[in-house]
Amino acid sequence: MNPALPVDGLRPIGLDAAVGDILGGLLLGVSDADDLLVAALQRQEVLIFGAREHRVVSITWRDSGPIPRRRSRRVPEFATVASLGLQRDLRLTRAYLADVWAWGIRGPRFEVAGQRLSPGQVAALLPPADAARDAALARVADVRAVYGRMLTDVAYRIENSALFDGAVPLTARFEAALAAWAEVSDDTPEADVVTAASLVRVTFDAARANAETLGLAHLPATARDAARRAAGAARLATDGATEAERAAAQDQVVRILGSLSLYYLPDLGRPGLGRA
Repeated sequence: MNPALPVDGLRPIGLDAAVGDILGGLLLGVSDADDLLVAALQRQEVLIFGAREHRVVSITWRDSGPIPRRRSRRVPEFATVASLGLQRDLRLTRAYLADVWAWGIRGPRFEVAGQRLSPGQVAALLPPADAARDAALARVADVRAVYGRMLTDVAYRIENSALFDGAVPLTARFEAALAAWAEVSDDTPEADVVTAASLVRVTFDAARANAETLGLAHLPATARDAARRAAGAARLATDGATEAERAAAQDQVVRILGSLSLYYLPDLGRPGLGRA
């Protein structure tokens, strides 16, 4: 697909995308009546009777309707983008996400092409609605976002390595679907765009389900215990209480994965260890 975004700094997202997959960004939703919804989604840590609990809070703003325009509420991570609109009495038809943004006394602002723009200014820059093509673009963008986080999640990659092994038939089909999508252009007929996007979504879901079902069983039997230790250490490398603890855990992951030398496990040449 043409890498150009609809507006520099925004990417389309599907209305069925889960809130847990777009944390940290600023959402711009457009309704069937061209009303606008803005939502900031953040994970907060709270102490309840001495126990730490993580919750997702949605701060939403709409450009029309009853006062107050800005509202905040807790939402489950599996809530969808469409449901955020329904909570504010809006039926969204398309949505976009910005990674760089600000929310000050003048309201939400999107970083677009080096400028901070209001929701209305950004909406004026959006291309005309094309429901089928927009939905297809958003569907693939959702897959790429989730898959991208999986690629940086060392523990997930160890425990579900079949998703990253091109020798696995279902994974190979997903990779082929991504390659076919890369050939899509602005001149590709709408029906072909929709078909290609659906293939990306379906093959990704199948490859992911297969990998998560197999788990460590995809690894050689002799490597599974070591891989299990490496996955635990990878989590400690990001969640450890002290710098020394995290560094020691990271060194352990490097040692274990280096000894396994399996091509579909994380590439330790990349700096840092992450977790989605």
